[in-house]
Amino acid sequence: MAALAIIGALSACDAAVDSTPPPTATLIAPPPTSTPTAAPPTNTSQSLPAPVDLIEAIPAEPTAEPSEDLVSVDPIAAELVALARSYVSQRDDLPLVRVRLVEITPYIWTDTSLGCPSPDVVYAPVLVDGYRIVLTTGDQYHLFHTDFDRIIPCSPENEVLPQTAE
Repeated sequence: MAALAIIGALSACDAAVDSTPPPTATLIAPPPTSTPTAAPPTNTSQSLPAPVDLIEAIPAEPTAEPSEDLVSVDPIAAELVALARSYVSQRDDLPLVRVRLVEITPYIWTDTSLGCPSPDVVYAPVLVDGYRIVLTTGDQYHLFHTDFDRIIPCSPENEVLPQTAE
């Protein structure tokens, strides 16, 4: 019986308690927002100066005309030239703008050496489409032979160009 009396007393207390929470107090008032006003554009009183080139033009004396026509119409040739330029730029610690295309010529290499054989290495005798790329960094020339997947730095002493049918 005593247990029933305690339960009855507790339930009476529960009914007396208001279950609505008190309103939240505003601690920081929100700042007032301003509506932007439309401002008319201002006129520039004088014409602005022309942009100035910060890098000097580097004169190059190529031995052949650049084959830029091939680079502009063949995206694979353009990508291979970009990779070769990046390679020379990083290897020689030069800005990329100093590495210029002198010549790019398409070739069909007669084996997997791509015309740059290393001594004591046997190469598979297959026909491989690729390019011969010549770059310059002022007074130095850099020679590369490529297929469509790789670029090989080639020394002129080691270079073997395929025979052309005339």
